[in-house]
Amino acid sequence: MTKKAIGWAAGLIVALGAGGYVLARYNTNSMAHVIYQKVAHTNSVDTDFLRPKKGPAKVDTDASLKSIRKDLTDENYTGAYVIARNGKVSQTYFTGKNAGQMDGKFYLATDTENMLTAAAILHLVDQGKLKLSTPINEYYSSLSTPDRVTVRSLLNMTSGLSNNSVPSDQLSNVLNWNIDHAEAGSTGQYDYQEVNYVLLEGIISQVTNQSYRSYITDTFLKPNGLTGVKFVSQIDNDKLATPYNNGHAVSDSTVTKAMNSQMGRNQLVATPKAMLRLTQFLIKNYGNNPNFTGSQPTGRLIKKGTMYYASGKVTGYRTAVAVSQDGKTGVVLMSNDSNGKDGLTALVKKLFNNLK
Repeated sequence: MTKKAIGWAAGLIVALGAGGYVLARYNTNSMAHVIYQKVAHTNSVDTDFLRPKKGPAKVDTDASLKSIRKDLTDENYTGAYVIARNGKVSQTYFTGKNAGQMDGKFYLATDTENMLTAAAILHLVDQGKLKLSTPINEYYSSLSTPDRVTVRSLLNMTSGLSNNSVPSDQLSNVLNWNIDHAEAGSTGQYDYQEVNYVLLEGIISQVTNQSYRSYITDTFLKPNGLTGVKFVSQIDNDKLATPYNNGHAVSDSTVTKAMNSQMGRNQLVATPKAMLRLTQFLIKNYGNNPNFTGSQPTGRLIKKGTMYYASGKVTGYRTAVAVSQDGKTGVVLMSNDSNGKDGLTALVKKLFNNLK
């Protein structure tokens, strides 16, 4: 790919790459969120089950809630959570040291945004605009990857590409930075590397002539009433839950350093209920597609029996979801305290199994 072509592709997704954390939170004018204003209307998907039902939705299971609260307390969990049982959704609960300041806040979706990126890729495949078997060198020739490194390789994180560099300052172009720092490895072997989904988001931009953010918003979020799922630049600063690590407030510069090498993936924010609805929606429409789920952590959903789950973390935030195949049972944990621990995988699976 020529420097001019790379610059064009990067421009399409500058809404995400240049955003980083500080710019996304404080300077929305710095992000060219919509490169092309023309909205591409796409095929509809089944969303009837997402429509709000009349009357309040309550979970009539005090015993389950009591058990969940105990498990969360035992794990020193700080954050918000919501559960669904028998198709009924609880209110959003808050627990931990900073529970009093969490109500009405958004939380970073962290790595779990990758399940939405995967759905976007598969939606383009369904429309005949993209093939999973396409070598990625058709989109990024400057990487000089062999033809066996395909879109599917990025989806499964088996491309062999890695990027272990950490930028010291705010990035002005995330795509080019990943291209410049990508290193080739053993193709076909699983390796969790964020560069894979950075490149997928760039491919979505190239194929649709829209920024990743505008495509996700126009195709998935707006049409399906997912108003509680947004990009961080779309909310006021005081609406984002203050990040902590081990109970200590995390500075903006620390979060920026943790996030600014990522393009949009950790800039998606949601309320716990909206995260539940998003996960239900994705399972309903893509859960039976073998390319949508994985057996290794990629940020996509992993299927085990009738449960779909995913988790992720970044300094100051952790998110985990576990939802049944029919969408009637589920748990969402959205923490604003990274607490030096994992992405809550074991905990969310335990809570889900206790609801069954």
